[in-house]
Amino acid sequence: MLKNKELRTRITTAAIYAAVMITFIVPGLWVPFLTVILYSVVTLMIGFEKAKAVNLRLGNISLWPVAVASVVVGLFGLFGILGGTFLRGLPSAIDVSVNSVVAPRIIGYFALFTLLLLPLVTLVRMWRRGADLYPTTIAEIMIVISSAFPLVSTIALLYGVKCGWHWFVLAVLTTWVSDTAAYFAGKLFGRIKFSPVLSPNKTWEGTIGGIAGTMILYLIYIPLVIGNRIGFPPGISLAFAVIAALLMSTASTLGDVKSSALKRWCGIKDFGSLLPGHGGVTDRFDSMSTALPAMLLMSMLAQLFV
Repeated sequence: MLKNKELRTRITTAAIYAAVMITFIVPGLWVPFLTVILYSVVTLMIGFEKAKAVNLRLGNISLWPVAVASVVVGLFGLFGILGGTFLRGLPSAIDVSVNSVVAPRIIGYFALFTLLLLPLVTLVRMWRRGADLYPTTIAEIMIVISSAFPLVSTIALLYGVKCGWHWFVLAVLTTWVSDTAAYFAGKLFGRIKFSPVLSPNKTWEGTIGGIAGTMILYLIYIPLVIGNRIGFPPGISLAFAVIAALLMSTASTLGDVKSSALKRWCGIKDFGSLLPGHGGVTDRFDSMSTALPAMLLMSMLAQLFV
């Protein structure tokens, strides 16, 4: 009875979560910044939850300043977008080679501001309060960068990659399908632990189920949605789909494991309780922390097959 109740709670929360995601993501096809707004809010919550968790071990973490900084640093990537693309994004007729120019420029602006400003801010904090604050400031920098990188990857996909919205949607679907397939495969067949010391509940059977689910998704999505739009030659779409599915499912899994490692270190089960049955926002989006940057790289590498 208890397990059935937990499953219903999990499904209800997932349905509400999916409705919110669809509300902001679908209009992003025409107005990309709506999707950026959604992931900015997600980044704010992730930065706060991570800072709160790490604070249990180190103390002195500035919770809301770190969360706000995560959003601001991620949005610095907007400085790299092409003029006239803010509202509508890249024109659909643009050449696929734009992937190797604009997307790296967006990431470059993010890196430039991050490497310049964050060390200066932390230096000011230590200047006022002493060098004993050094471990805390390093932790704050890592929280900001890890929280902001998926946001700037979203900006790079939506504003710097041909068919970027379709790549972004595929990244989101990857985490949904991979996580769901892994969850049910693990429940039904899970025996061998994947990494007991980092993620006690994850099994190899569940991981393989996640890869299988992702493979099916990619064999459908890439040939039908992306292949023709970016000019894949006949037959290349399927080969690329298989390779991409293996890499992206792995990236999604590693994002989950990385998040689990941080929770183990902080001594907590979940990052929060905002999403009943799922934990905090970070718990629900942990796979996307690696899936979005990996999908950005995948979209740039795709031009090698054109």
